[in-house]
Amino acid sequence: MELRHLKYFIAAAEERNISRAAQRLNISQPAVSRLVRELECELGVSLFNRERFGLSLTSEGKLFLMHSRIIMAECENAVNALKKSTDLSQKLEIGFITTALGSFLGDALKKFRERHPDIELRVHDMPPGDQITALRNRQIDLAFFGHPSQDLGNEFDMRIVNEICLQAAVPITHSLSGVTVIGLQELRADIFIGLDEGKFPGRNHTIINACAAAGFKPSLQHKASSLVEVLGMVGAGMGVCLMPSDVVNLPHPNVVFISLKDENIAPILLTAAWLPTNNNISIRYLMECLKKE
Repeated sequence: MELRHLKYFIAAAEERNISRAAQRLNISQPAVSRLVRELECELGVSLFNRERFGLSLTSEGKLFLMHSRIIMAECENAVNALKKSTDLSQKLEIGFITTALGSFLGDALKKFRERHPDIELRVHDMPPGDQITALRNRQIDLAFFGHPSQDLGNEFDMRIVNEICLQAAVPITHSLSGVTVIGLQELRADIFIGLDEGKFPGRNHTIINACAAAGFKPSLQHKASSLVEVLGMVGAGMGVCLMPSDVVNLPHPNVVFISLKDENIAPILLTAAWLPTNNNISIRYLMECLKKE
């Protein structure tokens, strides 16, 4: 006896008709009849009276229906309890950097919700450094940040999901603010705004390496703890910065973005990361939603 025998028996008993039970179960009528007969043969009793206009339960059938419903309900309870107590629970915690929503992540989250409406989705706007800590502490399942170090590759499973070119962010009062494209060397005399290493690990090295490729060493005199802070500092005239091009989606009063013509400046590699020991199947579901169709 299998659970499907009970499922088909319950449908036939409630519908009082094999044809309607088959429609309800979305299977063929002969399949329902066959499984009901198999069940009666195994039990050694008749569960139904076959009448001209349908079915009626025998006394044995009424007793068996009561216990069949209890068994199916307990099976459902067991499945729900397992989902709540294991990493396969229907919940996905995601950390992301603000700009990811506008550049690619927003569309992927929408697609995820359409495909998996029963999975609870929680998103957390966090700097990359905080995401790494949250991953280690299992506070989030999946992180999205740029330019991960090689050491992180030994700790997490990672996949590059997007490449974003760098642009120069300058104050609106800057002498180059009216230009659409420049060579990075044209900013060699400017003060550069960097980012807090704990919040954005490796980002200052990205700026320094890009400037080195352009033939100069930048003067990093300020450290911001968020992209919004960088934009505030640039808008206030405190300096310039190299930022991912998708930052243009954030409010940036008194800030102008200028494209760079330097071909040897590496883009920001936006990366998804998760713990290898995290078996939450929802991670795979979201990664599938990130694939370009």
